[in-house]
Amino acid sequence: MADETEHTVAASLDMTGYFCPEPVTRVSQEITSVAIGEVLELLADDPSSKSDIASWAKRTCHELLSMKEDDGVFRFLIRRTK
Repeated sequence: MADETEHTVAASLDMTGYFCPEPVTRVSQEITSVAIGEVLELLADDPSSKSDIASWAKRTCHELLSMKEDDGVFRFLIRRTK
């Protein structure tokens, strides 16, 4: 994963307060709101989102650019690839 400061975020999705499977379901829907090559930011506080989003990105062939935790909130940067 690259340094997150290198990427411009095209759209942001705040899923703090939601639990599995909601963050994955919503990111699956929202990734189509950005153009191919653009970056979607996801904020989530569900601890299972770390593995869920990584698995989702791998399964759907989107690029997980970074994953950072700050005070229990995870920030994911995901590049749409298709």
